[in-house]
Amino acid sequence: MTTSEMRDEGKENIYDTAKCRLLRKYDLSEQDKLFLFRFEDPEIAMNWRYGPGQFVTVSILGLGEVPISICSSARTMGFFELCIRNAGRVTSQIHKLEPGTLVGIRGPYGNGFPMEQFANRDLLLVAAGLGMAPLRSVFLYALDNRWDFGNITIINSAKYGNGLLFKKELEAMKDIATAEDISIVQTVTRDPDFEGLHGRATTHFDKVNVDPKNCAVAMCGPPAMYKGMFEELIARGYDPRYIFVTLERRMKCGVGKCGHCNIGTATSWQYACKDGPVFDYYDITSIPGLI
Repeated sequence: MTTSEMRDEGKENIYDTAKCRLLRKYDLSEQDKLFLFRFEDPEIAMNWRYGPGQFVTVSILGLGEVPISICSSARTMGFFELCIRNAGRVTSQIHKLEPGTLVGIRGPYGNGFPMEQFANRDLLLVAAGLGMAPLRSVFLYALDNRWDFGNITIINSAKYGNGLLFKKELEAMKDIATAEDISIVQTVTRDPDFEGLHGRATTHFDKVNVDPKNCAVAMCGPPAMYKGMFEELIARGYDPRYIFVTLERRMKCGVGKCGHCNIGTATSWQYACKDGPVFDYYDITSIPGLI
């Protein structure tokens, strides 16, 4: 249930926000911080639901708002986490907020990853850079419902070691990963001093523990990575019907009103915020301009 649905029926303002209190923040990298928020209204807190891959908009009074993917487990109630990169006017101000500050939240929005469709299959999660943020929600959902999925592999990649989001968290899960048939691969592409794996995600496909013919794939990263990734996956026998990508670029209002994230042509018009941000392989390869 969204915050809009929590409102009185007489209110029709789709831009109405719910108050959330910042409880904690800490550094993930030089540019990225992880924020923990809690709803102030107990009714909203107990009824607000979201799925892996959905997003919210964070509003700072008098300044503006920005869409951000939810990166926490969908089983938490009243609380949620956002990984926010300092990349503009609003996000730079959010980075300066101290615990106890109130912000406005709208959402959740978008169609997330179809986790029900992924059930009884292995999972391959491939993240590049900031792409680890929305895929963390998918990963935590799979852990919370471990009996619904087969083997799991997560490939977390970045240009430099200090840009690997949730690197320490994933390293700390080593024992759990061993016990739960989970393979965690962390790799960098441009950091000769990194003490770990090097190379793009596709370089380490030999380290996955999934069956391509019975595996669902979730990816997030720079659009330039997708073409080569698709080719590699198809060549290795992965079913294109179970390949999904989340695209978060150009989103603004979250409800398909501003037109900022429209994609495609007159015959295949899409909004990344409303029709996405999660798209499947056939969407990606058939809608002009999607990547």
